[in-house]
Amino acid sequence: MIGKNIDGSGFDFDFKVIRAQGSYICGEETALINSIEGQRPEVRVRPPYPAEQGLFNKPTIVNNVETLSTLHFIIEQGGAAWKAIGTERSSGTKLVCLDSFFNKPGIYEVEMGTPMSTVINDMGGGFKSPVKAMQIGGPLGGLVPVSKIDDLKLDFESFAENGFLMGHASIICIPETMPMIDFLEHLFDFAAYESCGKCFPCRLGTKRGHELLRKANTSDYKISKKLFEDLLNTLEEGSLCAHGGGIPLPVKNAMEYFEDEMKGYFE
Repeated sequence: MIGKNIDGSGFDFDFKVIRAQGSYICGEETALINSIEGQRPEVRVRPPYPAEQGLFNKPTIVNNVETLSTLHFIIEQGGAAWKAIGTERSSGTKLVCLDSFFNKPGIYEVEMGTPMSTVINDMGGGFKSPVKAMQIGGPLGGLVPVSKIDDLKLDFESFAENGFLMGHASIICIPETMPMIDFLEHLFDFAAYESCGKCFPCRLGTKRGHELLRKANTSDYKISKKLFEDLLNTLEEGSLCAHGGGIPLPVKNAMEYFEDEMKGYFE
């Protein structure tokens, strides 16, 4: 129902579809707003927040399409019915995408609080080939070793308690045949390429991380652990948005759970 004076209600509503430009950073709401305005997709300093001053300086609400997809159920059944699904702090359902390493890959709508073992083994049918870790929640999500599957549930509390980040909850598998340093080098390369460049901790830090790991991976160079930890801390504390601030989490997870594999690359 769109247009002027819908069904004689006196209410007008219209919408416009804008083709995205493909930048990863446009997943951040203020960079998305800049992109729609035709500006360089850089993260804005907040405050002011978009709800106060957003698109073309007007109050703007930015929602993910997954959020909008829940509105029909909530309007039809009521907020209490949605809140009754899942856990106390993680209500409703979550869309989970399982990659091609699963026997039954695809996208699943899963009730919050469901054990991850159920998602991986029952819904996904387990792994096609040996997997040593999963990155859950996108490039900024935690790096979960397969040994932790039984400790996790699909909710924000469980992931936070175990030192991970659920994010959008989709799962990318890392096979046993892939060296962890190759994965981390690729992760930093991606982070450097997709940085909007607005703040220097992210712009420089992601590139320096990629350079360190690449040098250690392709020569006998050993990374200073103190220098590397300082780099990760600078990214976490100094970055303007979650892009630079979130990349250290999977790196730290890898350093903790795959220490034996990684220690040969450090002093």
